[in-house]
Amino acid sequence: MVKPDFLAVETEIQQEKAETLGRAGERLERALQELGTFRRDLMDLACSPPASALTNSERVPAEMGEKLAQYARLREEAKQLRHCLIIQREAVGLWRHDDVDRLYPVPPPLTLPTVPHPEDGR
Repeated sequence: MVKPDFLAVETEIQQEKAETLGRAGERLERALQELGTFRRDLMDLACSPPASALTNSERVPAEMGEKLAQYARLREEAKQLRHCLIIQREAVGLWRHDDVDRLYPVPPPLTLPTVPHPEDGR
C-alpha cells in the first residue's frame, strides 16, 4: 500500500522536473532567437556596409571582426544551454534527442570573408 504523502511528494518532484526541463528549453530558445537576430543583422551589415565605411576600408574588417567574435560568444552560449538541456533530459530518462536537434538547431559559425586588397591586383 502506497501512502498518500509519498504520492504527493512524488508528484511534486515530477512537476519540478518538468518545470526545470521547460525552463531549460525556454532559455535555449531565447538564446537561439537572439543568435538568429544577431546573425541576420550581421549578414545585413556584411551585405551593405555603412557609407562611412566606404571611406575607411580598414574599419569594416575591424567592426566585422568584433561582431563575429560577439556572434561566436552567443553561439557558444547557445551550445552550452543546449548541452544543459540534454543533460536535464537524460536526468529524467529521455535518451533520444532527435526532438532537440529538430527544435533547437544551433546555426553554423560565421567567418570574415577574405577580400583582396586593391594593391594585390597588380
